Amino acid sequence: MLHIAFYYILISTFLPKCLSFLSESCITSRYAARCCKTRQYNSWFENLFFPSQSVTSGVGPAKNYDEDTRVTKFPEQYVATYEPLTVSVSSDGRDAKTVRPLLKQTQLERRKLQVVYSAQQHGWDAKTFHRRVDGRGASIVLATGKKLERNARPIIFGGYNPKGWASLGGARPSVAAFLFYSMDGGKTFQKLRKVGGGGLACARDDPNFGIAFGPDSLILSLEPGKERVATSKLGNYYERGPERLSSLFGNDGGSIQLDSLKVLVGVYNNNEDIPYSGAVLDMTSG
Repeated sequence: MLHIAFYYILISTFLPKCLSFLSESCITSRYAARCCKTRQYNSWFENLFFPSQSVTSGVGPAKNYDEDTRVTKFPEQYVATYEPLTVSVSSDGRDAKTVRPLLKQTQLERRKLQVVYSAQQHGWDAKTFHRRVDGRGASIVLATGKKLERNARPIIFGGYNPKGWASLGGARPSVAAFLFYSMDGGKTFQKLRKVGGGGLACARDDPNFGIAFGPDSLILSLEPGKERVATSKLGNYYERGPERLSSLFGNDGGSIQLDSLKVLVGVYNNNEDIPYSGAVLDMTSG
């Protein structure tokens, strides 16, 4: 009887403690696993909003996704930079060389460029324009012209449309879009950033209409009777720049007669996808 009583006391005393310890160990393990997962999530979350934080993937050394890294990896999540691109691409022709310094922090920064539309060569009309540029991805508009006045000096101007055209109607938004102009024959250029978010960066993707950066910032409609006319009003959708211009063409007039109009796009291999060659989501222009 004594040994039965001894075993009863032993079991009743230590078994609950053993079960409690095992239970706490399991709970702690599950909690630790959840904490690890939560920490991984928090690291991602913190990296999104605090990019200077280090992120540990669990394998290998920690990666430091600072602001410069994010800009390099996702350049067109940011507004255009004023800093010129100083590298060159050996294949660049005259037009590509003209716009290349403007392409820093864009998807076309180091990509070979080609002219896919030239109004002088292909025609001054919207349908031809879209037939040449639709589905080609990010595009650079390069134009020249002068005001209808005696001794008017030529102006080089244009814009960067990161989403290109597809003739799908509506707008194609991007915070990285910009306009540019040169009053000295292309020796120096001034960029004008998109303002007010990315909405209406390319305001019209209409197969019967030409180019619209914003509803009024730079319009080259290519409509009958206005094929060679460009109009511009700055401030609402694209900034006015350091000279506080009311128009890309100066403060004394918002229209210009076009001499030339070209569109350059990136060159892609057959096995490469062209970014934004089709529909894009626009939740910003209403």
